[in-house]
Amino acid sequence: MKESWHADRIEEPEEFWQEERLDPSAAFQATGCIEISGKGRRKLKVDVAVEERIKIVIDGTAVAELFCLPSELEELAVGFLVCEGLVEGPADIVSVQSEGKSLICERRGQRGEENFHRVVSDLKMNPETIFGALDLLNQEARLWRRTGGTHSALVLREGGGIASFCEDVSRSSAVDKAVGSALLAGTDLSRCAMITTGRLSSVIVAKVARAGFPIVVSRAAPLNAGIDLAKRLGMTLAAFARRPKLHVYSGDGRIL
Repeated sequence: MKESWHADRIEEPEEFWQEERLDPSAAFQATGCIEISGKGRRKLKVDVAVEERIKIVIDGTAVAELFCLPSELEELAVGFLVCEGLVEGPADIVSVQSEGKSLICERRGQRGEENFHRVVSDLKMNPETIFGALDLLNQEARLWRRTGGTHSALVLREGGGIASFCEDVSRSSAVDKAVGSALLAGTDLSRCAMITTGRLSSVIVAKVARAGFPIVVSRAAPLNAGIDLAKRLGMTLAAFARRPKLHVYSGDGRIL
């Protein structure tokens, strides 16, 4: 296992991930740093993920500024609109245009943000299916291996297939992009689970709930407000998911 996933040691570059092929849209750049350790100081060349501020404009009104990777922007816009409860689905979005650092969105009609519905779902998943998705999450996180600066999110289908995978410097934007990508591919999210590397805060659980997922799983920790919201909505929330265990805080009946 590599002891450092984002450094190119000048004297032994073959030990690191610099030759791993990345999607051309992956946003990172090289920079230098000084490593200080018990052995002294040395220069390193490292890659860092790129963060940009993207403005979301809906029907002529700026509604948010997101700090995110400047990639998969259509997916980001669609996922954000759905996960914030501003549209029901892609069919309610007339257009998404990228103009400089802004995403200009036009929708059909308007709706409020607090459109939570209690989950009624007979979806069940085997722990091994979830662990398999977590393995894939690690495998596909190429930008994380290169920079150490991203979160990942994955939409897991009922039968174990992967509907979408996205990385971003923001855990919220990673979820938005994964949702947008899955929806644009015609995926029914009510028969899927959201798998993520980020903490399960009330913000993340709310996004997942509005998108229609009955199950959300993270390999990181939950927060009390996220657990409370999941219980109120009848969602399944599991965290610290690392083979062979996962902790289920709400809706354990959906985990076989």
